[in-house]
Amino acid sequence: MKLRTLESYRERKGCMRRYRQVVMWMAGALLLQGCVGFGAWTLGSRTESSDHPTIDRTRGVLDVRNGDPEGTLKTATELRAQWGEPDRVEPLDGGKEEWIYKTEGLRWSGLVLFVVIVPLPAMLPVGSQYVSFLMHDGRIEKVTRADWAFKAGAYCGFFGMMYGGLGCGTGTFGEQRSLATR
Repeated sequence: MKLRTLESYRERKGCMRRYRQVVMWMAGALLLQGCVGFGAWTLGSRTESSDHPTIDRTRGVLDVRNGDPEGTLKTATELRAQWGEPDRVEPLDGGKEEWIYKTEGLRWSGLVLFVVIVPLPAMLPVGSQYVSFLMHDGRIEKVTRADWAFKAGAYCGFFGMMYGGLGCGTGTFGEQRSLATR
């Protein structure tokens, strides 16, 4: 009788161990943030320009998509007072100048593969990020921001952060951003 009880105890202990392992793996899978599946995305340099951007008083902060005429910097004097001296000034034809302010970070180009939960980046730095101002007669005529962005990709799996769920697809990040804002 004692032998049978000992075997039963060992069976239950082994079963509990397996049950605990399954629960731990499931909890770990549920706690994973982001992506589970396969995918590939390209990334590269991006430049965005605007004649009427919103230029913040903090160096490097601007919005080239949504111009707000109120509360934005408009002259070379205002820009120099808030952002400081430009990192580089290049004279152009017609009395114009290009003021270049470097911002933090590098511009990257390459490819990122996602295999199950592991991102495998193959990227190279291709320059630094910057903001360029076209100046004419002491006024800001145009602003260009150069940075990097994910360009296009294909995926299959759960990519909640980027594409909102389970599935497969292809596309560009610009397309996905416009779908998300509708």
